[in-house]
Amino acid sequence: MEKNKRPVIGVNASYLEDEHRWYRVPENYVRAIYDCGGLPLIFPCTADRDMLEAYIAQADGMLFTGGADYPPSRYGEVPHALTAPMNERRADTDMLLAGMVLNETDLPVLGICAGHQLLAIAGGGKLIQHLDTAAAHAGNHDKSHTVDIKDGKWLKSIFNTTSIIVNSNHHQAVDPQHVPGNYDITAVSPDDGVIEAMEMRGERFVLGLQWHPERVEDIDHRRAIFEFFIEKTRERILTE
Repeated sequence: MEKNKRPVIGVNASYLEDEHRWYRVPENYVRAIYDCGGLPLIFPCTADRDMLEAYIAQADGMLFTGGADYPPSRYGEVPHALTAPMNERRADTDMLLAGMVLNETDLPVLGICAGHQLLAIAGGGKLIQHLDTAAAHAGNHDKSHTVDIKDGKWLKSIFNTTSIIVNSNHHQAVDPQHVPGNYDITAVSPDDGVIEAMEMRGERFVLGLQWHPERVEDIDHRRAIFEFFIEKTRERILTE
């Protein structure tokens, strides 16, 4: 890989409609990728497989972003009264895109918040649609709480500690009774056992985080995660 070449990181988008149609990605994701050595490439919301294949072919890694709730029908459940489903166009795109990236490529993958939950759903897992302890994890602004790191290897390698402080803004979580069989739970909230991170087993970097490192106030925390992720994309490029 050329010394100054930036790995291209695919970024999925939300879909909005008013008098126009919009693909939307919060600036924090774009800035975190760029500041840590990558070049963000925003993917369109489309279930056109040929188009997604063309975008994936340009990517060296994939970031799945946060957003509204994935429709419970995507994991075989009926909606909870407090579930707020995302636009179906994004859901259609993300389910197809996640399957393609995870099953048809060896790209390093980072999933954040809803992106972390997407990894579980794409692997056959399910979500808790509304946490009994949701108030401890979400509000008008990000909440801060402790996360205990256990098992796995990526988070241990990134932080070299067993406990960190994270920011949090979610009311759903991966259901511990329905975690995909090829993932390990690698971080939990010590107060209520909520799954805060999971990693795909094996040598491929696939990491899901329930918190939001792209906007955490601790800049060192943010850089540690994104620089590690982007370094994994560089390693993959060098082995091609």
